[in-house]
Amino acid sequence: MNLTSVTCLLLTLIPVYTAQVMSLPFSPAKTVPRQHKNLGKRLEPHRHFRERFQRPMQPLSKSYRRPIRDFRVKATTAKDIKLENYYNNLYYAPITIGTPGQKFNVAFDIENPITWVPSIHSPSRQDRRISKKYNNESSSSFTANGKAFELSYPSGKVSGYFSQDNIAIAGATIHNQTFGEAILEPDMFSVSMNDGIFGLGFSDIAAGEEPTVLDNMVNKGILPAPVFSFYLNTYESHGPDSVLTLGGTNPEYYTGDFTFVQLSMPDRWQFEIDRIQMSRGVGTTCWYGCQAVVDPGSPFIAGPSYFVQVLNERIGAKPLEGNPKFYSVDHSQLDSLPDLELYVNGQKLTMTGKDYIVKFPEEQGGPYYSGLVGKDFKRDETAVWSLGTNFMRTYYTYFDKGNRRMGFAKTFSSLYRY
Repeated sequence: MNLTSVTCLLLTLIPVYTAQVMSLPFSPAKTVPRQHKNLGKRLEPHRHFRERFQRPMQPLSKSYRRPIRDFRVKATTAKDIKLENYYNNLYYAPITIGTPGQKFNVAFDIENPITWVPSIHSPSRQDRRISKKYNNESSSSFTANGKAFELSYPSGKVSGYFSQDNIAIAGATIHNQTFGEAILEPDMFSVSMNDGIFGLGFSDIAAGEEPTVLDNMVNKGILPAPVFSFYLNTYESHGPDSVLTLGGTNPEYYTGDFTFVQLSMPDRWQFEIDRIQMSRGVGTTCWYGCQAVVDPGSPFIAGPSYFVQVLNERIGAKPLEGNPKFYSVDHSQLDSLPDLELYVNGQKLTMTGKDYIVKFPEEQGGPYYSGLVGKDFKRDETAVWSLGTNFMRTYYTYFDKGNRRMGFAKTFSSLYRY
């Protein structure tokens, strides 16, 4: 597959590359009128925000480890949400907004806290076959807000304004929830299976940011705790459906004990990996530890290009012509590939060759690729590995906001590989 084909395929199948998502802070002083005349104005991030993400990684402080205890726990049952699997590259679920409810399919972004859908007032998506846009004039529970928001994705920016309305998910309704109406968005979303994004990142309420959907579900007694967990299945497998569990975990989807690790940033699902290597003691990288996030919006494990090259050389993967960050793998090699070993908090997380290799279905070309892809970082930028859906199909992933930690347990997905 040549560079053009791979690029088109990735743009079509990977709508959210959250390892590179940058969430801009809310701007209380900036409003967008109902006439939407000033839609394209750029919102610059505050200085403290730029410095926080551009400066070198600071040592983990004790304050980052302090649990949060300000959630009112009333509910006793977590809620499972069935996820649709689009070719192992995108997992999404339905929500409804407004009264009567308007249905949208949303993908999940753990980098930013904002849930957003396209607005009926947006000029984009005119040529989309099935266009789903939120119409606030059709909802009796709509309340105007007007504060502006803007998010940056690799394919472009999403911008618009906040509104408030009822959001229903997993059989529960969150009344008067703040969410984004997107006015401008990248063309990539016009060909994606999801209409919008469900934000599962951290919001800074003390700085004036609105509570997330997850926060409000806990504070209003809908969920027992500010946690969530993912089980992702393999496309066209005979295993159980993919599930996002809000408020807890579901032991039906994992086996054994969790490996827990504290977050290394106070307001981001980021943690430290001790080292990464292939089995048989070859290709060791990240000797002195490295930073990582888990990304349900990408099918790959992405890391610094040099380290990824070393790992791919150890498994005999060949760089694609014209695009050396992606590597192809011969199908006959699958059973003989070494394991990929990630050491987290002193514990080894193992992925077999069939776990980390990415295969596109026959209707999408059917080739096998190494699930390890290269990513370039700026000199003053902290290199952060991104563990995509190939990792999440292997390890049930638990996000504990209250205790600022993450957990990983072996899933049953490995029983249903190609």
